[in-house]
Amino acid sequence: MRITNVEATAVSVPTVRPCGWSWGCTLGMTRTIVRVETDEGLEGLGECSGSAPATLLNGSLGTQLAGREAGDFAGLRRLCRMDFSDYLSLATPDLVEAFAAVEMAMWDLLGKRSGQPVYELLGGAVRPRAEFVAYGYLFELTRSGLSEADVPAAMARCAREGMARSGATMFEFKVGRYALETDVETVRAIREAVGEEAVLAVDANMKLDLERARKFLEAVRPQRLAGFEEPVASYRQMSRLREEFGVLMSGHCLDLEKRVHYPLVEGVVGDLHLQGGLSGTPGEAAKYAAAGLKFWQRACLETGISWAAMVHLGMATPHLGRASQALMDYVEDDLIVGEPWHVREGGVTAPAKPGLGVELDREALERYHALFRTRGEFTHFDLP
Repeated sequence: MRITNVEATAVSVPTVRPCGWSWGCTLGMTRTIVRVETDEGLEGLGECSGSAPATLLNGSLGTQLAGREAGDFAGLRRLCRMDFSDYLSLATPDLVEAFAAVEMAMWDLLGKRSGQPVYELLGGAVRPRAEFVAYGYLFELTRSGLSEADVPAAMARCAREGMARSGATMFEFKVGRYALETDVETVRAIREAVGEEAVLAVDANMKLDLERARKFLEAVRPQRLAGFEEPVASYRQMSRLREEFGVLMSGHCLDLEKRVHYPLVEGVVGDLHLQGGLSGTPGEAAKYAAAGLKFWQRACLETGISWAAMVHLGMATPHLGRASQALMDYVEDDLIVGEPWHVREGGVTAPAKPGLGVELDREALERYHALFRTRGEFTHFDLP
């Protein structure tokens, strides 16, 4: 089965509400949707972040893919220079993202050709559903009509409704955008809203300094936080916070050679688009586990194709340290025919259909491609 054509489409998909975090606020996300056609009439779907990969794939990279075997993962790696990153100083992250999208489409094609879901091709399901948390972005005050004093109660409602809707046992949410007192009161309000049995974790995206992080963690001791993602920018300081407060620390650094120097920062929050796709991520997770680290997947306002890939990985990857992140509730449209794969009973089970198990909604694709052409690229910094 050989590739005959690669078509990449940039789309800008709004969120259902402005999503505030410590450094800014996003109104949506721009993604590249990839269709890989073959000489057997099958089409594979892939997705990655940003619009730059679409330019690459609709240009020379897509031309070089034509005629290759649809399952030639090694050839795709070489073409995208995935085996020589030099810490990205001589490579481009756009190629890494493009690789992930095409690699995803190849797995979709192989599943469709064999009649098996991707999780079976990855070695089979090790759990009946991919497990996910309920997640809470902060409210942007101007557009929401809230004051900062309203934030704790609003986030408590978000937590209570999100956990009830998803059946998740953990609620993870952003801090660091507002005053320390607001963050502390927000944690207290959420704990009261969701009960003592719920697991709570927060993410400051490196916004705090060491002293503010200490004050925050001391103030919320009674609320029993189970995790803190990137409270500060320094892994050495995160290690000190772990020693002082006993709260699990996590971060986005994926380089095991660096991570082994900071074993107290136990959580590795990864991304299949940056870790060698569906092929590479399970092996990376196994390496982290062997080093005593805990891996889970981050979410990044993806549409339904990447979300499906995350679900298949969540079902087939043995070495997951906790439930992964989920943001499907925040995306205006998942670009997929039928109902979105929302988290229910704490997770999502991929249907036993060939490939990724999703069908592209062509009308939605064109609608959000038109929005990209007129509006441009959504970023994490659409608002301050």
